[in-house]
Amino acid sequence: MNFVFDIRKAVAATGYVCGLNGGSLDVLHLMKMLYWADRTALLNWQRTVTGDKFYSMKNGPILSRIYDLMCGKIPGPDRSLWTAIFNQREGNVISLRTEPDHGPLSRREMAVLEEAFTKFRDVPAGKLVSFLHNVLPEWKDPGDSSAPIDPREILSAGGFNEQQISDIEEDLSLFCSAKVALQAV
Repeated sequence: MNFVFDIRKAVAATGYVCGLNGGSLDVLHLMKMLYWADRTALLNWQRTVTGDKFYSMKNGPILSRIYDLMCGKIPGPDRSLWTAIFNQREGNVISLRTEPDHGPLSRREMAVLEEAFTKFRDVPAGKLVSFLHNVLPEWKDPGDSSAPIDPREILSAGGFNEQQISDIEEDLSLFCSAKVALQAV
């Protein structure tokens, strides 16, 4: 099951969550908030906010391309869009350079991002990692590496049966094909 990464939505979502915290957040909290929001969107609407890929890392799940953008590992146009909005990472903190355009986000997407922010903003990092390890059945400890999380596992854990998951996958495939076609225009 694949999604189409949307850099505009990824920047808007990351900036929106940072803005809820006064303009900056530590990477660990930010990653968990964004993961939780995308996971919740997948379970509720069978779509994610950002289109990013889910990965397991030692400290829990992440959205891989956003994480790589935070770490400065993505070159090209996506990097340019990212650095126009965010300052260079200082230690473990991401901060806004300027307010991003929230136009790519729907009201329900902003609401799910706010819910994730509210849920985790005051949870100490160690407790947040432990909590997510315990409540997210799709997370598997990859040791010092990383491992992809299949969205089918998230849907299965969310109570969807195999037929429903296959139907969602087919619908997503059509949706993503249309999105790719629109991005090419």
